[in-house]
This record gives sequence, structure tokens and C-alpha cells, in this order.
Amino acid sequence: MKIGKEYVLAIIGGLFLLTYVLQSGIDPLTIKPSSPYVFLNQTFFNTYPFTAAIIFIRALGLFLSPLWVFSFFESAHLAKGGSLLVIAGLMQLYALQQTATASKMVTLEWSFSLAAAGLALLLPTALLLLQGMLHSAHEKIAAAPNPFTPDDDDDDD
Repeated sequence: MKIGKEYVLAIIGGLFLLTYVLQSGIDPLTIKPSSPYVFLNQTFFNTYPFTAAIIFIRALGLFLSPLWVFSFFESAHLAKGGSLLVIAGLMQLYALQQTATASKMVTLEWSFSLAAAGLALLLPTALLLLQGMLHSAHEKIAAAPNPFTPDDDDDDD
């Protein structure tokens, strides 16, 4: 079963809208996290279960967004993988900067969502890079002449 790209866009928009509505019902986090991955701790889930749900729903939207954009491009697996690696790295660095400097540019929930989405994007990054390398190797092997076929100009008749 294949879902149309317009439906995927609607799902992504719905995820962001859902987190916006859910976020409006609670106060922003006021904790001082030691790292952007503090939300992965079980005590965080027990203390802030609603906020944890918001973080993961938003992270799912952030995870799906670049994959949806890249779905418009047919091949170029290495370029997609490299781009996802850069995007994932920037998400991690931004989340780290937000927690290290206690900056108020975005809420902690957004920083935690960026960190989770950046971690999740590493899996499709690895898969796309591997697929690109295998595709490139396959093209080189297919383009090489077959040493086991006889040449046409070596006739000794």
C-alpha cells in the first residue's frame, strides 16, 4: 500500500498542529538539562509524560519532513544521505547549544524534539549512504568489460 505524497504532507502538518494544540495546554519546561538527551531518561517520562508525548510527536514530524522532501528525487542516494547527515548533525548541534547556553530562542521541548529527530535521521542516513555506495559499485562493475567473453577480433580462422 502506497500513500500519496500529499497525504504524507497532511500527516506531517497534522503532527505539528497536534503538538501545537497539546503544547498550548501546558507550561513550558523550566528544568536545567545537562544534555539534550535528558528526555530519554525514565524519570523524565514518569515526571513529564504529557511533555514527553509532545516531544516525540514533534520529533516524528521533524523526522518525516526531510524524508518527504527527498521523496521527490529519484536516485542520488549519496547526495540524499550526505544531506541527511548534515541536517542530523545541525539538529544535534543546535539542541546541544540550546541546552549548554540555556538560550531562550526556542523552548526546551523543541530542543529535545530536534535532538530526537536528529538521532532518528541517522538510520535513513546510513541506509541511503549504503544504498548509494552499492549502486555506484554496481554501475562500475556493470560498465567493466567481461574478461570471460571471447573478443570478436581474436578469430584464428
